[in-house]
Amino acid sequence: MTVSLINTSGRCQVFVLAHETYCNARGACACDVSTGRNARRMPTSLTLASGVTSPEVHDAVLAVPDVVRAVKRGEVSVKRHVPEPSRPVVASTRAPTVTTSVEVSRADVKAKKKRGAS
Repeated sequence: MTVSLINTSGRCQVFVLAHETYCNARGACACDVSTGRNARRMPTSLTLASGVTSPEVHDAVLAVPDVVRAVKRGEVSVKRHVPEPSRPVVASTRAPTVTTSVEVSRADVKAKKKRGAS
């Protein structure tokens, strides 16, 4: 499931998505790995300007203590995105009726015979 965070405070907020909390709750590592001899994991972060809504993020962000505190203080509100259930395709049991030009011309001929005086 995904969520969006809405910054309702009057200031910019930055949340560090630490490996111990965010990645463990997510079940997969989302850290950046630096290159070079001393390759290290560097946690990602989420920056929210004042009054801005974040893009959809994994709901594991709600396990980060700083995010939990901000939500409790009312500085951040959470909007959950629930996927819509897929609707099954229903096949029509009735066959579509198609009138051919031959049938139309026969109906016109019969009508003319009835109307005409002989």
